Amino acid sequence: MTENENIAAPQLFNRASDFNINGGVFNSYVSSPGPAVQSVSLPAAQNPAAHTAARHMQEDSEEFNEIEVYVRLLLRRRRGYPLWIPKPGEWLPSAYRQEGVRIGDVGILTEFGGFDYLFNVCLPADHPVNAGRVPQQFRQLRGIDINNTTWSTQEYKPGSYIASNPSHFSKTRIPYDDKCTSIPGVPEEVGAGISLSSSATKGAVLIVPEGGKRTDHQQYSKFYKYAAECARSWYTHVNGPLMARGVHNGALYLVTGCDKARAWGVASFIDAHPGSVSLDIVPRKSVREGGLPEYEFSRCNYASSSSDSDNVFGNQSGCMFLRGLKIAVRFPRFLPKIGTQVSYISDLEAENLLPGKSRAPFLSFLTGKQLDYFRVPGRGSNSGKHEHSKMDVTFPERYQVYHPSDAINRWILSNYPEVEVAITHDDDWATVILDDEEQIPDDDELVNRISNLLTLDNSDSGHIYARFGKHTTIPSRPTSTDDEEKPWKERVPVEVLSRISEGEVRRQDIIHELIAKETAYLADLVSLEQS
Repeated sequence: MTENENIAAPQLFNRASDFNINGGVFNSYVSSPGPAVQSVSLPAAQNPAAHTAARHMQEDSEEFNEIEVYVRLLLRRRRGYPLWIPKPGEWLPSAYRQEGVRIGDVGILTEFGGFDYLFNVCLPADHPVNAGRVPQQFRQLRGIDINNTTWSTQEYKPGSYIASNPSHFSKTRIPYDDKCTSIPGVPEEVGAGISLSSSATKGAVLIVPEGGKRTDHQQYSKFYKYAAECARSWYTHVNGPLMARGVHNGALYLVTGCDKARAWGVASFIDAHPGSVSLDIVPRKSVREGGLPEYEFSRCNYASSSSDSDNVFGNQSGCMFLRGLKIAVRFPRFLPKIGTQVSYISDLEAENLLPGKSRAPFLSFLTGKQLDYFRVPGRGSNSGKHEHSKMDVTFPERYQVYHPSDAINRWILSNYPEVEVAITHDDDWATVILDDEEQIPDDDELVNRISNLLTLDNSDSGHIYARFGKHTTIPSRPTSTDDEEKPWKERVPVEVLSRISEGEVRRQDIIHELIAKETAYLADLVSLEQS
């Protein structure tokens, strides 16, 4: 083959050498490839130890961007999950943008600090905000009582602000002068603007010039059971051919409450000199004829900031805080870990260089795309004869943003094998945050504080799910990794145990039952892919 022929040939990793790929799923195209969603940049093959050192350096880095700082510091205020971008996306249906986030929304938290709306479970499939967006066999969540919704139209007073640590912030009202006249629609509490200063070295602040409202639904149990019933179909739908979002397990969020405003300003800072941070947010006339006022930061010293408003509909459509359920599902137990490991040929035995049989022949009916529906984030294994000689390649996924519930849900699924769906509400982790803590505790501490409130339940169709709350029966925290030694009977719902006579109750019976459900689920997945 000539050099030109070699270039034209459809090959993967053309001209690459000195590596071996285990367990990878690739597609090669002779025609022009589709648009790339994300790319992976790998370091040059130098000393294997250099790859490990570089990876550890990245893992140990505690540098956050302005969005991550804002989120992590305002979480401690226990109002839910703060959004750096409260405004609904311009690409969403007009009917959705007019109101913004509402109770029943299913969506994803984005790395840009916003909420990626997918569909709403409290509205019918043919509603304008749901048209063409709902999963197959979608069924509306019914039985929700509007009288069980609490709200406060004056949750945020005009000119108010929410700071990560209020004692480190001070506010003054900017007075009018000869160069500045009042603007119609601007609250008296704002006047010519609001000036904030901080004595802290790190902080985050939300400013609400015109005030805002809070709404929460109280029938949590109905949302829990509904989410447990539908969670897997949601992930199949979101990562399937229609939406193809590529989200990881645990990314889906079901809204049960939110704080909203028409206008807002957000800011965050880190590693600032004490007393150096100052912010001025001022009103401006709308660029639209007869439009409501807009707001912008005229001064922002040693901080990052952003401001916006609903200048199209004039509604309180911007969501400042979300409250709801973070949902993670258990993948079929017989699926192998999906990932790619790159090893140096010099460390491989002779038999490893020869082609071998598939390690999972029973999965041959699933394509790589279908397996992707079950992806989980995380790094591959480093175990092996020479730990330093293997380099893990993690193909990046979207929506990898921090949320306290993610670690809690992972803990549930890791320690309670009978649980099919792990559900954590923002109120759950918020209740264990102490008043004097400047930022949210780390994952291990959060789990330690909340673990004794875990309870197991089952949905109408028998799906076992875990949630938190104060209940008379609290499951024991597992003390062993051996399935047969865990006190599983105390953690399995009575409804499940009642189906088996007391003399025949075995953990393996329930596991077999769950595997049967998962097999049927995979069959449905293949059917969906082929339809």
